[in-house]
Amino acid sequence: MRMVDRICSVLAAAAGVYLVAIMFAIVFQATARSLGYSGSSHVFTFTEYGLLFIVMAGSPWLVKLRGHVFIELLTAALPEHGGRVFSRGVSLLCVVICLALVWYTGEATIKAYSRNDFDMRSIDMPKWILLGTMPVCFALMAIQFCRFVFGKNTFHTGQAGVHE
Repeated sequence: MRMVDRICSVLAAAAGVYLVAIMFAIVFQATARSLGYSGSSHVFTFTEYGLLFIVMAGSPWLVKLRGHVFIELLTAALPEHGGRVFSRGVSLLCVVICLALVWYTGEATIKAYSRNDFDMRSIDMPKWILLGTMPVCFALMAIQFCRFVFGKNTFHTGQAGVHE
């Protein structure tokens, strides 16, 4: 599990670096336009690709930290044992959904690679590169959710309200 945690941390750090790079690219683009230059047509493509990568790369790390948005109203109303069972059931459902998405996105990635598909914008990007993070990150999310199904901690705390 340490290796999974390291991979998730590296992906989250890469997502953070990409987010900062997008910020600088947008500042560059706005400054160039303000000065009468056309800027770069690649900034929009770079940003669009980055938004997909950031979401996918950061999600396994967020699952590990229980950082995704969820509502504890129901788990707070349940008795302690019932809340734990419910939370483990929700986590199991998340594992099943993530594994289904691993299958679907993996199949799409393999098809894009075998067909040599490209996403044609200002940069012609092989589509499998764009899709490739999806099966990997969904698999990592499934592993992280498995921790809450089989581990001692549950995904939900059983306490309603904001706890930061």
